[in-house]
Amino acid sequence: MKKLSIVLTAVLALMLVAALCALPMSAADNVIFIAGDGAGTGDGSSAENAFKPTKGNFDTTSSNPLLQADTALYQVWQKLLEAGGGTVVVCGPVVFDETTGQGTAGTTKDMFIRELSAYKPDVTITYTSVYNGVDYRETAGAKILLDKTAHLILPSASVFENINIQAGDTNRSLCGGSCPMTFGQGTKFLPTEGTDADNPANYPLIVGGQRFMKNTGNPTITVDIGNDNVIGHIFGGQNGAGEKYQLTGDVTINLKSGHFIGDINGTSRQAKTPVNGNVTINIEGGIFDGTINGVSGGGFENDDATLTVKVTGGDFSNSLGLFDSGVGIGMNLAKYALLDLSGADNATASSANGVAAGFHETVLPAGFAPATTAAPETTTAAPSTTHPDQREGLESTEAVPGSTTEAPAADAETTAAPAADAETTAAPETTAPASSAEGGSNTGLIIGIVAAVIVIAVIVVVVVKKKK
Repeated sequence: MKKLSIVLTAVLALMLVAALCALPMSAADNVIFIAGDGAGTGDGSSAENAFKPTKGNFDTTSSNPLLQADTALYQVWQKLLEAGGGTVVVCGPVVFDETTGQGTAGTTKDMFIRELSAYKPDVTITYTSVYNGVDYRETAGAKILLDKTAHLILPSASVFENINIQAGDTNRSLCGGSCPMTFGQGTKFLPTEGTDADNPANYPLIVGGQRFMKNTGNPTITVDIGNDNVIGHIFGGQNGAGEKYQLTGDVTINLKSGHFIGDINGTSRQAKTPVNGNVTINIEGGIFDGTINGVSGGGFENDDATLTVKVTGGDFSNSLGLFDSGVGIGMNLAKYALLDLSGADNATASSANGVAAGFHETVLPAGFAPATTAAPETTTAAPSTTHPDQREGLESTEAVPGSTTEAPAADAETTAAPAADAETTAAPETTAPASSAEGGSNTGLIIGIVAAVIVIAVIVVVVVKKKK
């Protein structure tokens, strides 16, 4: 019996080891440190051994070489996309400029993966400069710098937290690649050094889609950086370069906190670059100084687009306006534009409604009563944004204010997304899962396995003792 007990104990130990080894590696295990061209051994395991990229990965004879292939972040992307996600710890300055991107124009170099099939919206990569209690912004000046000519296009669902992102020139864009992109607490956007910090053009430009490539996807931008932190302009669609570079898909912008000194725009930046889909903007909080425009730039390619702006919180006391669209729209406005204030308190609804114009329908909270304030001082300056039906050179699309009602019983959500454009080659429309950086599911599995092994061991001991 003693021999049997020893054998069974050994078998149980082997079962435990095998079970633990069979567990899949979580995104929490995939942590890579980057800074400049790397340090130490260059394996990316720590700040002292920041990842060193290999060199010679592009054709030097090409008229438009893939310069980004020799950069640390590009090679780290390849690793983490294959591994199913992970964390990039920016532990020193990471600079993108004319030497780190691709582009035929001298003023534009894109740091991106060119093959759209490589984009994975269901894989999450987290970017941070705080890890294991060390804030590398304080100890090593860590930041991401989009220097002159540079644009950064992300190939997966992205989460930024406790990190500094700076523009080295005006209109440097950080694009989500039509994947979910979240800016969380501790994210600080910095203006170009030595420039006016009150000018939103001096901050990184946030774009939901691609800088220029035609693609299919559902960009989602979420901003929750705290009201003490400033952010510039936001565009839900493409940065844009022409009508053949449209985005096919639905845009969602979620604004939870932040000081928005720039404009919030639902579609694309350029007047010739449209979105083929619908737009939803959810405003839960934040301080708004600029305009909020459901439609911008190229507008919609489709003529049946819906726009929903839902407000449940936020400070609009200094906002320049909440509109169904901006000015100079290249193509179509929304066929139906809804301003939903039904979930806001009376004061917030009154403030937002007071600067709103152009929507076909506005839904107010039940029992709404406009807040009364002292009449503002009159000025002779022209308003910075006008109502759509007053704009010159804009085709009429019945963009006059429609009915105003209190909260209806029926849900006022937008219609379903149109079918994806079969001509595009972007990654399939998916929703990024919550980041597994904490590894909670694997921890539970380990505890379950250990508990099962203990129970089996107890049973074996009892059986052995009984046989004795």
